[in-house]
Order: sequence, then structure tokens, then C-alpha cells
Amino acid sequence: MSVTGKLCFGPFEVDFENRELRKHGIRIKLQRKPFQILEFLLQRRGQLVLRTDLAQLLWPGMHVSFDRSLNTAVNALRRALGDTSRNARFIETRTGLGYMFMAPVKVVHGAGSAQPEAGIQVVRSNAAGAEAPQDCLKGRYFCHKLTEEDLHKGVAHFNAALAQNSNCAFAYAGLADAYCLSALLNMAPAGEIYPRAKEMALNALSARQDLGDAHASLASVKRLFEWDWAGAEAEYLTALVLSSNCAMTHQQYGAYLAATGKAEEALRELRRSEEIDPLSPMVNVGVAWGLYVARDFQGASEQSWKVLAMEPKFGAAQYTLGLAYAQLGLTEDAIVELHNARTCAGDQPAVLAALAHTYACAGELSEAAAMLGELENLSEQRYVSPYWLALVYAGMGDRARALELLGRAYAERDVWLTWLGVDPRFDALREEPRLQELLRRIGLGR
Repeated sequence: MSVTGKLCFGPFEVDFENRELRKHGIRIKLQRKPFQILEFLLQRRGQLVLRTDLAQLLWPGMHVSFDRSLNTAVNALRRALGDTSRNARFIETRTGLGYMFMAPVKVVHGAGSAQPEAGIQVVRSNAAGAEAPQDCLKGRYFCHKLTEEDLHKGVAHFNAALAQNSNCAFAYAGLADAYCLSALLNMAPAGEIYPRAKEMALNALSARQDLGDAHASLASVKRLFEWDWAGAEAEYLTALVLSSNCAMTHQQYGAYLAATGKAEEALRELRRSEEIDPLSPMVNVGVAWGLYVARDFQGASEQSWKVLAMEPKFGAAQYTLGLAYAQLGLTEDAIVELHNARTCAGDQPAVLAALAHTYACAGELSEAAAMLGELENLSEQRYVSPYWLALVYAGMGDRARALELLGRAYAERDVWLTWLGVDPRFDALREEPRLQELLRRIGLGR
């Protein structure tokens, strides 16, 4: 059976006519023989394909040993897909026999309508990626790297999409999410970012009321900047009705649930996002953070390692790994991973504060003071939220100073205060009346 047109699975799209493999709209280089294997397996999805059949496909009429060459070609395909034989997402290995393509597949004909085809299981998805312009897909790709430099690249792609179509709802939603991420990365005070984030989210909804991405973007604005928890949940639920198979919407709703202390429900949503897009580092690190704030530190460390197996230099995963190690009492390992995060993600205030807090909790006060000095010096060059300074003083045991700085963060409407109710690093302050009152004013009081 031959397959024509395009097939989609996970974040990947296979274009048989042009012999191309793309991930999140970005072309991935794949040599001819690995591509032939992928095509052959997709044609027989759910069926065992023998190694001898693959050898005949790749080297017809040759009667020589093919084991090493076939292994090389299969391994090249696995690398392109971010797959492994031990934890297979797409290609299952039957030792000594062959391989089977195991993931759900969508067959796309023409302009994007999904149609059933014999032997192919179709998953009907209303995720935004099927309709979004290429510049929007690229914008999401760069923003999800979670660095300031890549966030600027992402914004440039969204603006390019708007230059082509000034009413592009996907681009407006992408920009709203980018502004939310810029606040979380401390690129500017929340008060400066909020108006633009709200404007972009409302523009997205004005362009398309039926777009799940637009409702999810507005929900994140309500959660991070307005602390409108009921309004945020209503928008997330609307987004999930409209885009039930959008990984990022499940992740964002999972973050909402985690921040409000609903750990079990949060992890269910976060795991669902992982099922939909198992190879997204951002989706997977979201699961790691959810496990961390749920106090499953071993699980958070394992999930972080899972991300790093896919993207060894993903700073966000090194950060969550360092945080998990610190809570597990593995101070030296925590410090190594947090320094790795600093190397890969740059001088992020969150990372410097985590290093200072880890040193302080380990009793290495001179190292903690040195890191605090770096953080204070950094605040003279760029915005540093009082939340991160409060974290350092909490680690040093200076409760009064920590609470004073949290009060300043509240006055600035800092987005990280949305995590104050569940961040393990502030557990020593939980019984403080001033903290409880602060949480009540944020809308997170128990």
C-alpha cells in the first residue's frame, strides 16, 4: 500500500511528495535510506516489519550481511525523531525480528483536511498547528526554547506573520504568550509587559473567537498578571473545548492547577500535554516543574533527565534538575546543574537566586552572599524581581527581609508570585501571618 500527501504524528509532518520531514514546521535533515524506512513503516503502521523486508527495500538483490548498515539507518531515523529503542514513542523494536510504527497518525490531504486511509489510524486533532502560518510555527518553536535571545526570534516571526496578515489570530496569540514568557524571564517589570500581553490576547480573540489558542492566551494573562483565577480557569476550559488536542493548552491549564495547589489534577493535565507532544522539551519540562511543586522531587529529577536526554543543553531542564537535587539533599549535584543552567540559559535571575538559595541552605553562607552580590549587581543592569531576592533571604534565614521583599514583589504585581503558594523554597515561611495575608490578597489563600 502506498501513502501519498502528508502524514502527521506528534510534532512531526512527513511530506512524501517532497521527501521532507518537519518538526514544528522546521525541516529536519534526513538521509534517503532513513527516510525510506520511515515511509515503509508508516505504510504498515501497527504491523511488524521484518528486518529482512527492510533490507530488501534498501538493498534489493544484494545477498550480503546488512545488519550493521540497517542498524545505522534505523538509528539515524531514531535520532531525527528523538526516539530511543528503550523508551520508544514512535518506533518499537522487536528484538531479532524487526520494527513497528506505534504512534497515532493523521493523514492530511490537500489543504489540511484529515481523511482516513486503510491501515492508518487517524487522530482528529483541532490543535492550532494544522492551520497556523509557517511564521507562527517558527515563532512558537523559538519561544519554547525559553531563552531571551530565542524569545526575540520568536517575536520577530510572529510580527512577520502579521506583516502578511494583519488579522492573524495565531500571531496575536503567539505574541501574547511571548509577552507572558518575557515576564517569567524577568525581561521587564510585569507592569510594563501586562498591557501589551492583554492587548495581543484580546486582538487574537477579536480576530477569531473560535480559536482555542486565543482563549488560552487570555487565560494566561488573567492568571499571571491579573490574578483572576476564576476568569483564567473559565478561559482555559473554553480553550480545551475548542482545542482538545493542543499540548500547550493542557500544559498551561496544568500550570494553573499546580499554582492553585491541585497537584493531582495538575499532573493529569501535564501528563496529557506530554502524551500529545512527547518530544517537546518545553512540554516535558512543564511536567518536571509540576512534579517539583507537588513535592515529588525524585520524579522531578527523573523527568528533567528525560528532557536532557532529548536536549542536553536545555537550560530550563537543568534548572528543574538542580532544584530537585537541592530538595533531595544532593547539594553538590544541585550546584553543578544550576551552573549548567546558567551556562546554557545565561544570567537569568531565577538561576542566580536558585544558586544563592542552595548555597545558603547548605550552610555555605559566603558563597550565598557572593551570589546575592551578583544578583544585586545584575539588578543595576536589568530588571530583577524582588521575588528572587526574597528567595535568597529566605534561604539565609532572614524572614523579615524575605517578607519585606515579597511585599515589594506584590506591589509590582510580579508574575512569579502566582507560584508562591506551592514553591517548596518558601516552606519555612508558611506559618508567617504576613505570608498568609499576602497569599490571600493574591487569591491563593487556603
